[in-house]
Amino acid sequence: MNEIKNMPLLPLRGVMVFPYMIIHLDVGREKSIAALEKAMVNDRLIMLSTQKDANTDKPEPNDIFAVGTVAEVKQLLKLPGGTIRVLVEGLYRAEIIGYVSEDPYYEVAITEFKDLESDEENAADIEALSRAVVSQFENWVKLSKKIPPETMLSVVVVDEPGRLSDLIASHLSLKTEDKQVLLEAIDIKTRLEKLCEILAREMEILELEKKIANRVRKQMEKTQKEYYLRE
Repeated sequence: MNEIKNMPLLPLRGVMVFPYMIIHLDVGREKSIAALEKAMVNDRLIMLSTQKDANTDKPEPNDIFAVGTVAEVKQLLKLPGGTIRVLVEGLYRAEIIGYVSEDPYYEVAITEFKDLESDEENAADIEALSRAVVSQFENWVKLSKKIPPETMLSVVVVDEPGRLSDLIASHLSLKTEDKQVLLEAIDIKTRLEKLCEILAREMEILELEKKIANRVRKQMEKTQKEYYLRE
């Protein structure tokens, strides 16, 4: 039976934090600021869960995904206008199993999910999936040009499958629903399989975008050439 802990909750809008991810967040809502202040007084740990709809300003428990990430608050800076910029590092997956209180901030009861060691039967599958994910990610980086090559190098050298999948997921520009699917994939093999599927789909989209861009460029060059000939 996993240990149950109580801690403050910070609902996130339009962003998702994975384990091992380090990110700056700007926090302005009263409840969220109160949750951060409570975390700083305690052990600097806070539960981060994403809202189902980023446009909801005052989310109720049903508006927040149950599975999220427990993070450690590394730095906290008060900005003009009452906003707080906070640096957090994702530590581990967790699930909200109940809301302890809702005022002045959300305090939740959570249970931790740990990445389990793979047995011999799954070890070969996980190794093959890890290699496939790394290969797909390298191709995605080359085609998308959305992250620098040095970032890719720092990711692909990771040899822990669970950590590898989370680091790659954190760099992908995905819909909230897709990221949540990866976050809720507690089993490492399942997580890698889902990541393979998502990367394959993203590559198809990028290839299609590239073909369309090339077609448009050729059409523009043709039109320009005809214009100059007429002139």
